[in-house]
Amino acid sequence: MNPEPTWHHQIHAEGDRRTVMLSGEIDMSGAPRLQELLHAAVASANIVEVDVAAVTFIDSSAISALIIARNTAAATGRRLSLVNPSPRVHRTLDVTGVLHALM
Repeated sequence: MNPEPTWHHQIHAEGDRRTVMLSGEIDMSGAPRLQELLHAAVASANIVEVDVAAVTFIDSSAISALIIARNTAAATGRRLSLVNPSPRVHRTLDVTGVLHALM
């Protein structure tokens, strides 16, 4: 039995830009799904913004998924960046040293 997801997403497409809006708690149980979602977004647009305003928790596995997606985008001449980090997410990314790489 699969547990209820602890996070949700919406994708807004406008031309060659995708905005991936995330909400909830993203941890190791949701990181593989996040990585798939971001991979698909990067494959479908040159500019991907990941809006994390409604994310209340993020762990190292979710951060890893974001970094992998950012690196994949950069390797293919595309761009992935975070926008609107909630205070908790901002602090977590800052403490781990990846805030500026993702923004």
